Amino acid sequence: MHDRHPLPLQQHPRFATALSAVGATVSATHLPQADDIQIVQRFGLHFATRGPIFDPKAGLDQRIAALRQAGLHLLNAETPDPALRGAGFRQTHTGAFVAEMILDAGIIGRLHPKWRATWRKAGEMTLKPAPFTPHDHGWLLQADHLQQRKAGYRALPHALIRAFAATAPDAATVYTAEIDDAPIAAMLFLRHAPVVTYHLGWTSEHGRLCGAHHKILIAAAHDHAAKGYRRLDLGLVDTHNSPGLARFKIGTGALIRQLGGTWIRLPGLCEARSRLASGRIGR
Repeated sequence: MHDRHPLPLQQHPRFATALSAVGATVSATHLPQADDIQIVQRFGLHFATRGPIFDPKAGLDQRIAALRQAGLHLLNAETPDPALRGAGFRQTHTGAFVAEMILDAGIIGRLHPKWRATWRKAGEMTLKPAPFTPHDHGWLLQADHLQQRKAGYRALPHALIRAFAATAPDAATVYTAEIDDAPIAAMLFLRHAPVVTYHLGWTSEHGRLCGAHHKILIAAAHDHAAKGYRRLDLGLVDTHNSPGLARFKIGTGALIRQLGGTWIRLPGLCEARSRLASGRIGR
C-alpha cells in the first residue's frame, strides 16, 4: 500500500472492473503527470467521476494539456482546478462535500466530544466483520433497498456491489453488530487500498438507540488502520437533505473537503465559441 496518490473509489481499477462486469463501457486512459483516469462511455459521451488525480508537481499548463488529451465530455472533478476552464470545460454545478477520516493513531482524539461519548457509552453488542457475499448478506441489501424506497433516494445498484466484491476476496467487507445472534446494525465497506470507502449502512431502532454505528465505524477504522489503509472515505456530506447522517460523519472529526464540481466540454461547441470570439466565423 504505497500508492503515491490515494485514489477515490470511482477512479480505482477495481471499480472499473466492477462497472465492466455489469455492462458499462470503461477504459483506463493514460495521462501525463497523473494516474490513469477511468472513463465511462455512454450514449457517445465520455465522462469521469472523481478524477483525474494529478501529481502535485504538475504545472497548470501540463494539467490543461492532459485534460484536453483525455477526450472527456463530462467530468465530476476531484478537486477545484483552474486547469479545467483553461482546457475548455464549463462548470455546471458547484462541488459537493465529502468526509474523509485519516487512519492513524489519532482516530479517537479527533472525535467530537458528543460523538466520542456516544461511542464510549454504546451498549453491549458483538461485532462480526466478514467478507461480503450475496448469500450471507442478502438481508442487508434487502434492508438497504427498503430504506431507499422509504427515504426516496437511489444509490449505486446492488449488482455493482456484488461485482465489486467479486474483484478480490478482500474487496468488500461487512461489519455486523449483533445482540443474542440477531443483527441490530451493519455497515458495508469497499476496499481499494490504501483507501476504504463506507458504502451503505442499516440500523434497527435498537441499534440506533445503543450507538451501534458509532461502535462499528471506530472498529472498522482501527482494523483498516492496522492493515495499512490510510484513509476512510465516508462519502458525501449533505446537511440539507440528510442532516442526521451529515452530523454523524462530521462528528468523526473527518476532514470535510469540497470536490471540484461538475464540468462539461463539448469540443465542437468550444471550438465554435473560440472562432466566434476571434471573429473568424462568417468570414
